[in-house]
Amino acid sequence: MTSLHHIAQALDSTAVRKIPAEPMGAAKIFQFHCKTNILHSVFTLKSRIQDDHISLLQPINFFESYRFKEGWKLTIRIFKLKIITLCLLVASLFITTISASPVFSPFPNAKKEKSHTLAGEATKLVASFSPQNNKGQRATFVEVIGDVSHYQYNIKNTSSLAVYENYLQAFKEAGLEISYSCSNQDCGTKKAQQELSDLAAYFSSGNHYRKARYIYAQSNAEHPLAVSLFVGQYKSTAKVMLSVVKKQPLTTGLISANVEAFDNQPNNSVVKPARADVRGSSDHPLLTRYPGSYIEGYEQLDYDEISLANGLSNKNKVAAPAIDVIGDITRFTYIIRDVSTLKIYRNYLGALVKEGFETVFSCEKAKCGKYVREIGNQLAVANNVYNAYHHPRYLLMKNTEEGVATYVALFVGDYQAKAYIQLAIVRTESLQKGLITSNSDQIQKQLEQQGKASIYGIFFDYDKATVTEGSNPALDEISKLLNKNQQLKLYVVGHTDDKGSSDYNIKLSSRRAAAVVASLVSNYRIANNRLSAYGVGPYSPAASNSSEYGRQLNRRVELVVKLDQ
Repeated sequence: MTSLHHIAQALDSTAVRKIPAEPMGAAKIFQFHCKTNILHSVFTLKSRIQDDHISLLQPINFFESYRFKEGWKLTIRIFKLKIITLCLLVASLFITTISASPVFSPFPNAKKEKSHTLAGEATKLVASFSPQNNKGQRATFVEVIGDVSHYQYNIKNTSSLAVYENYLQAFKEAGLEISYSCSNQDCGTKKAQQELSDLAAYFSSGNHYRKARYIYAQSNAEHPLAVSLFVGQYKSTAKVMLSVVKKQPLTTGLISANVEAFDNQPNNSVVKPARADVRGSSDHPLLTRYPGSYIEGYEQLDYDEISLANGLSNKNKVAAPAIDVIGDITRFTYIIRDVSTLKIYRNYLGALVKEGFETVFSCEKAKCGKYVREIGNQLAVANNVYNAYHHPRYLLMKNTEEGVATYVALFVGDYQAKAYIQLAIVRTESLQKGLITSNSDQIQKQLEQQGKASIYGIFFDYDKATVTEGSNPALDEISKLLNKNQQLKLYVVGHTDDKGSSDYNIKLSSRRAAAVVASLVSNYRIANNRLSAYGVGPYSPAASNSSEYGRQLNRRVELVVKLDQ
């Protein structure tokens, strides 16, 4: 209760009496009796308690008539700065969590026009403003991670100065450090003040950027906060733009991935969503949903083609570069309220990395470019994200096991306090399983008729030259061929698609061919002088490189008959 006694002393009060502040699940009335040498003021503060935390304290009424001890009657005005400061401050002292209710109670007669609360957001706040600099170079920013609440209030017949002074006093009394502030002309010309309004306010201030006042304050106490306040005025109306961030690290681990679930794992249980999922939909066995989200759109296609962005479009709105992937496609649109795109993005990223997925391409917010909406449209079940592209984040990841590649593409954007998750999961078909199968007799027939045979059952990890275990059936057939034909000698030729530089692909194909030879020599005891490894990279394609299907056909090992010299 020490902090409350400090408040009383600051207001020239002699006592703060009964203050029952124990947490409870119902409304509670607190009576404060503040005495001065001249007058007694009595006012009531009403607290509304949510989730066992006092979340809002507001003045109910004021008595402005008092009688002097000598019997004289005098009606005076209460010094509103002190009373309002107390109301703003007491609210902040009881807050331990950020909720939909404000940490600082609103200025009297303020009308809340908008509010937006997000869990786990990276919020950029204006840390300082130099109006003498050129436009675009005036503001410096600080990024604060935590739960954030944004508020917009409208106050009629009140100056921006009165509101600013009260909040400034309340911030100081609450122990916040004022890192930066400016008032009216200190904030620059009208154009500079308008720029400050645009940068500092989460919501649009409209014409209320005049007579600008701004505060950036923070606290590193037990409950660290970062606070941004912009107050502007138009005619006789003041507008308050308040952002409060409770600093805390992001909660991760909310989403899990399981590659084995493709074949034998049931869907994981989730937190009950706010709404029922669209009929006929279900979570993909690879990924759990973000807790509390629901499925708004769902599509499942067997063996189709989809374009997944792996770069940004340019200023001329040319479509973003993409890879065309063929396989079984499942697309989702999930929706959840009051969760930041950052928190969702990092949970998906963490889950996929733990399962061995590698990032092909990613971008966040402004780095996604001006035409980021087009990237989201590629993934959306409705083929359009509409307005849900604000605070965007995009991620394309890939995992390859035994020749089967799985792509996960994620686009997260928000609109009107809702986060929209556009998710596409594509599992490619193995050429060994579906397109071409080979045995020693077929290989020998191709060698006799064409002088070469294409082998599609030898697999390598992405961008590596290590032969994987899934290649054993194909290697078995090659060894059978060589054992049946003891005089046969072969060139083992590695081929790649045309992705990447030619020089790199030639080196990669050479290493892969050498790895095949090494495997046949060491594991199957084939004489080393019967095999010669070479790599030709992309220079001898079997199909067009313009589609994923063609590129799959081009990634192969060929056996070529080597004549005796």
